[in-house]
Amino acid sequence: MCDAIGVAEVMLGLPGFRILEAVETSSELVLTVETLAEPVVCPGCAGTGVVHERAPVEYRDLPAFGRPVRLIWRKRRYRCPEHQCDLRTWTEVCDQLATRCLLTRRAAIECCIQVGINARPVAQMARELGVSWHTVMDAVTEIGEPLVDDPARVGDVAMLGIDETAWLAANRHHSTRFATGLVDLQARRIIDVIPGNTSTDVAQWLDAQPASWCHGVAVVATDLAESYRYAMGERLAHATRVADPFHVVRVGNRCLDRVRRRVQNQTTGHRGRARDPLYRIRKLLVGAAENLEGVGLDRMLLQLRVGDPEDEVMGAWLAKESVRDIYLTDDHADAELLIDKTIAGCRADTVPEIRSLGRTLARWRTEILAHHLTGASNGPTEALNLLIKKVKRAGHGFRNFANYRLRILLHAGGVNWTSLRPPTPSLRTPRPR
Repeated sequence: MCDAIGVAEVMLGLPGFRILEAVETSSELVLTVETLAEPVVCPGCAGTGVVHERAPVEYRDLPAFGRPVRLIWRKRRYRCPEHQCDLRTWTEVCDQLATRCLLTRRAAIECCIQVGINARPVAQMARELGVSWHTVMDAVTEIGEPLVDDPARVGDVAMLGIDETAWLAANRHHSTRFATGLVDLQARRIIDVIPGNTSTDVAQWLDAQPASWCHGVAVVATDLAESYRYAMGERLAHATRVADPFHVVRVGNRCLDRVRRRVQNQTTGHRGRARDPLYRIRKLLVGAAENLEGVGLDRMLLQLRVGDPEDEVMGAWLAKESVRDIYLTDDHADAELLIDKTIAGCRADTVPEIRSLGRTLARWRTEILAHHLTGASNGPTEALNLLIKKVKRAGHGFRNFANYRLRILLHAGGVNWTSLRPPTPSLRTPRPR
């Protein structure tokens, strides 16, 4: 390694190869390499093979010092001198430079890491390396699927979160298509993403899991969707079902919004406009009551006095706040008293939307109170949904669900990336005190 060629080979980082030529063009760095000459045994007769010809094969490697790199491998083709051997010729192979692959192994790994960890668009990586979109995506699929399918990635799950996201927007050919995400609430990682949001979709996924894995799930947190509650059925009958507090409060907000819109149309004869009293306070109504102080509270009460002659919106606002009050305490007995009062008050109201809210709370009463016993919620699930949306924005939408699922799990599925590349040593030392 005392000469320049030896230094270049160390920087090349391909054991068993040597550099024949290095040419710098205006657009890239071209390196011509070959394997070190060693005796070769014929795979057919175990005789000694001889070099028949050399075929240059081009690869795209990782950039070197800000320059794109084209790697040309002068690949040896061997022949067997024994005339009785059935194997006439064969070509040398290398794990780092795969056959019929445009990317080197380390370039393919880097593509998977960038697309997975950093959620970079595949098209961006393709432009950076000077290859096609399919070349990069094939590399991500080849390297990423074993990481995603690794049983050690998921392991045992004690608290399971289930929620839906839209993955394909509606058009003239189909309606909006949804996907269901299953989350480990304790490890805060996505276990899997399945197409659809029906009870059948979730039930089929649970049936595919080992019985021991399902038995280990102690808590399941979902939104107020009957499909998810039915999907658990006998498979997770032993688990404690928890209604997510965020979705419970959103049911109250939705009730308030429906009452406001109906009263708006009845009093003005049209949808909400900028100068209409109820439309002007639509955001104040769904906000937390403790945040309404001084001018904000006076403004809301004044507009309700003008635009809500029958006090229906006021009643819906009080019902919404009663739902929020359920989560002001951590004591199960106090929460049980609060929800029973809220249900009774909603059922006794004359506004149909508020009575519907009372029926919903009564139907989910056990799951709502389970939050005070377990402390579980779908908060980690909602946080991971933001990462799903990040992947979706980076890809500018998806049409292939397999690619969509793979990229989500690579980004937020708890993949062990150290198996591909060890962490980079830190260069900056701690700051002196």
